[in-house]
Amino acid sequence: MDSKILNARKKELLDQQEKMLNAASEAKIALTTSQEDSFQAMSVEIEGINTNISRIEAIAKGKREVGAPATEVVVPEFGKSKAKYSNCSTDYAEAFWNMLKSPKNFSNAALGEGGTAADGSYLVPSQTDPSIPNLAVIEASARKLSRVIQTEMDLKIPYQSAKTTASAKAESNNSGTNAFATSVPQFATTTLSAYMAGDQVAVSWELLQDVKALSAFVTADLNRAVFNYEENKFINGSGTSEPLGYLNGATAAATASLTINNVLDLTGDLRQAYYANASFLINRQELIRLYKAQIAASQFQTYITYDPNGQTRLLGFPVAFSSDMPVYSASPSTTGAVLFGDFASGFVIGDRGDSNIRVKVLDQVAAQNGQTIILGYRRTDQRCVLQEAVQLLTTNG
Repeated sequence: MDSKILNARKKELLDQQEKMLNAASEAKIALTTSQEDSFQAMSVEIEGINTNISRIEAIAKGKREVGAPATEVVVPEFGKSKAKYSNCSTDYAEAFWNMLKSPKNFSNAALGEGGTAADGSYLVPSQTDPSIPNLAVIEASARKLSRVIQTEMDLKIPYQSAKTTASAKAESNNSGTNAFATSVPQFATTTLSAYMAGDQVAVSWELLQDVKALSAFVTADLNRAVFNYEENKFINGSGTSEPLGYLNGATAAATASLTINNVLDLTGDLRQAYYANASFLINRQELIRLYKAQIAASQFQTYITYDPNGQTRLLGFPVAFSSDMPVYSASPSTTGAVLFGDFASGFVIGDRGDSNIRVKVLDQVAAQNGQTIILGYRRTDQRCVLQEAVQLLTTNG
């Protein structure tokens, strides 16, 4: 982490805030709701940058203190015959070293760190690391795979539900005429709405004042919480008062055991027109299970590969991972799943207003309790527009 980079980012944010305020002042208008949210988000980020800069300075100071020399040094001086010590007599030194040779001469000191509080443990200074390590985030890919748009209201998305079909026509002659068959495409619509999801964290004023890193940590943790919630809904959602998940929107191709043969069949179920942007979506544990099955069957053909950038590929197609994709289990009985297709063509995510996770700091709501409420939320929805674009293999073994 480089303080120069952090300061450069801080200057960029401050310039943006100044530009926003100057524009509003010149126009003699107040900031819009969207601008207020953006201004607040930049303020939160600036506060986080200030916290990180303080951490860097504290670490640098600590390193300088660790490297500082001791203030006093006692060095023994040795003569030709007997050792001579600069701070004690020769007789005392000999008696001291003779005592050290016999462990029985030792007894526990009256004062020490490892004893009771009265022995001195209360006197030992302690300090808490200013950084707050956070738990690992889940693997999430749904938002990256789907097409993401911004909406201002509920949006009707039309899609083709039936294709035009051609048929043979007999020749018209003297015996009579034969008309072409009539077949027209059919259409349907799906509604892309917006459903609210978020969380609030109440923090005491004392803790916010004493732990400088807490505000930035809580803000980041709220972002992770919303992101994790949405990933589950984008995979497993029912479509009723929540997003329609991949598993409920994709075309059910087959239910079979997880073998490379069945995965090959899954790729054949997808129409070739979607191959250019096709990828697999799977839980990492399911891919490992497939890898184990390949090893157990002594299949030396490498179906799972990695490109120079570290991208996992299965049968040449890129693999995306999601911790919310199901994993097969024999007991308790649980089916797994493998998805394959062009997710951007098949599914659309709509974020109401913009795609940012809104974070609001409410310092008045619980003021009488000496608390600040930090709130994070986003409104979004997901719908399927081309079911055939994504194929589903349900694994039962």
